Amino acid sequence: LVPQTQRNRREGRGRQRVAGAATWAGSMEEDNGNTVMAVDFSGLQADDLLGGENSKAEMDELENDLNALLDRCGGSQIACGNFMKALNTINEVIDGRRLELNSVNANFEDDEAVARQMQEEFEKEDAQRKKQAEEEAAMLQQQYACQLCLKNLAGTADGPMVLELYNCEHKICRECWARHASSKEAAAPSDYCCPLPQCGRSLAQADVKDLVSPAEYERYVDMGLGGVSNVVHCPAKCGWAVVVSSEPLTPSRTKAAQNEIGLDGRVVSGEAVEHKGRFRFRCRKCPDTEFCASCQTTPYHLGFTCQGWRAYESGRKCRFCGEAVGAGAPTLLQAKDSQSKAALQGVLAARFVHFDKKASAQVLHAKIKETDLLASLCAAPECKAKAAEACDRVMSCGAACLGLKGVRPCLGCLREECTQCSQFKAAPSDLCNICWVEELRAAPCLALDCGHIFHYACVKDKLRAKWVGARVTFKYLCCPLCDTFMAAPHIASIMEPELKLVEAVKAKAVQRLALEGGHKDARELQPGGRYHKREAEYAMHKFAYYMCSKCKAPYFGGHRSCEVAADVGENQAFDPAHMVCGGCSSVGNANCAKHGAEAIEHKCKFCCSVASWFCWGNTHFCDSCHRKQGTPEAMTKKARKDLPQCTPATCPLKVAHPPNGEEFVLGCQVCRSESFV
Repeated sequence: LVPQTQRNRREGRGRQRVAGAATWAGSMEEDNGNTVMAVDFSGLQADDLLGGENSKAEMDELENDLNALLDRCGGSQIACGNFMKALNTINEVIDGRRLELNSVNANFEDDEAVARQMQEEFEKEDAQRKKQAEEEAAMLQQQYACQLCLKNLAGTADGPMVLELYNCEHKICRECWARHASSKEAAAPSDYCCPLPQCGRSLAQADVKDLVSPAEYERYVDMGLGGVSNVVHCPAKCGWAVVVSSEPLTPSRTKAAQNEIGLDGRVVSGEAVEHKGRFRFRCRKCPDTEFCASCQTTPYHLGFTCQGWRAYESGRKCRFCGEAVGAGAPTLLQAKDSQSKAALQGVLAARFVHFDKKASAQVLHAKIKETDLLASLCAAPECKAKAAEACDRVMSCGAACLGLKGVRPCLGCLREECTQCSQFKAAPSDLCNICWVEELRAAPCLALDCGHIFHYACVKDKLRAKWVGARVTFKYLCCPLCDTFMAAPHIASIMEPELKLVEAVKAKAVQRLALEGGHKDARELQPGGRYHKREAEYAMHKFAYYMCSKCKAPYFGGHRSCEVAADVGENQAFDPAHMVCGGCSSVGNANCAKHGAEAIEHKCKFCCSVASWFCWGNTHFCDSCHRKQGTPEAMTKKARKDLPQCTPATCPLKVAHPPNGEEFVLGCQVCRSESFV
């Protein structure tokens, strides 16, 4: 239990005891006059103590031998303490085995297996508890070096012996602090400071509480409250207050605040980091209140000192991105150019304000004064592009219109409190429900006929992106908030070709529904069904149409249910070049001069049968091959060499065609039918 040393060792080997295969050995030695004890139980197994009929007597003898060996330890406290730990461990084993011996005669043979299992579980849990206790003890015994006395001290059950001071991060032991505190009586909170000569910084209140007695801590608190002048109250007037420290930040706290982004979108400066560390607080009674203890600004002005924030707030900022606009911006009239008509026109042009080039300087001056709010424009190309589309009017309420240039009536400022511009249920701070990135005021907006407002650029991008995936869908034409087709005079030219596409697909779907028939009994068309009295919408829901990459016209591509069976969704990757209608097919007779492309008949891609299914916009199936989709026998999973093969003489279609695995057009089904009449 105690490491043996090589100096002044006088060894007295104890008697060895054999219990089954288990052995123990004890030895004594003298180290600088102190007798220490060493015991080796490496060979002792608990089960070996039940080795024979005299097991109980052997255990008693073992205990007596250990006690005799303990008597030979002399008066060494170290040896006695370590040996007692070993003895207690052996006693626990002996007591446990005695209980087992006393219960041997009990006739519990039926419960023996259960009892052994319970004992094993108990021993596992006990081992886990002991391991956890050892880990906690090891953490407590971890040693830290005091920077004053340079001693390595471990913790105790009452806590660590060495504390790291919060304000200066120096490590001081309790003994050094006690000597420092006894050298002079503290008369003010500032007298509680780091004892290192080169430091002397005031202690944080938490450190004082850890280092002094409860009575001394109460005295410290009373001194701090006696003449405090730097107490700041929560601006929400909830009663919570805080004492602002005058100490600078420690290096670790300064480093932790680096790379933060301020309210202006820039990385905060070192001065702003120091200011945040001293004056930024979050109220403990009302956690939503984050404020500056220096200027009472709520929320805290991250990235600015109080003076810098006032300058930023009072200065011009871009109405789109919030960047500061310098005094020399081209949108601002300089004093030296006030009499130059060309300079006046240049200022209005930089603001993207419409003006009469023949107007007098006096009129131009009035226009500049009227549109002063529009001078808040930075030099970023994105913001200039937005200003070029934005309305150039300032509303009678004094705010800029958030709508588009030339759109009347004006959209207005969208502020809820404004009684002149509150016709729409939106706010400048609302996010655009298309991009979900910027607020409405960050770009020119468009009000749809349904009353919902979005960024004009986002509406155009949504329409130009069209549908997702290969199959033609029309969700992209709908308002994100009410699912009606978007409509507004400003997007009429963009919507016109899209609405024509809707009508073309609708006409083809209705024609296909009539051609296939059998839909009259469809559940969706019955009273109470989703498409009752709306056959056109039902047809568009049932059939899938794709856009031909050659003629740019929609064509029939099978049933939508095929996408589910083949695990092909709207987000499935596809090659637009594969999307080709029957009329543009380069294989076989792809068009009928009499009946058109809709009557064209195709061969199944995988066998010698007439196709009745057309899936994913590029694959024809017969009914038999189509039923195999979604099963291990799916034809699309087979290699070409594994598909059925034929010759012109054996082909059921009696038509020469490419090998199975390729698309082939048989011709017009109507003409073929007429030829058999």
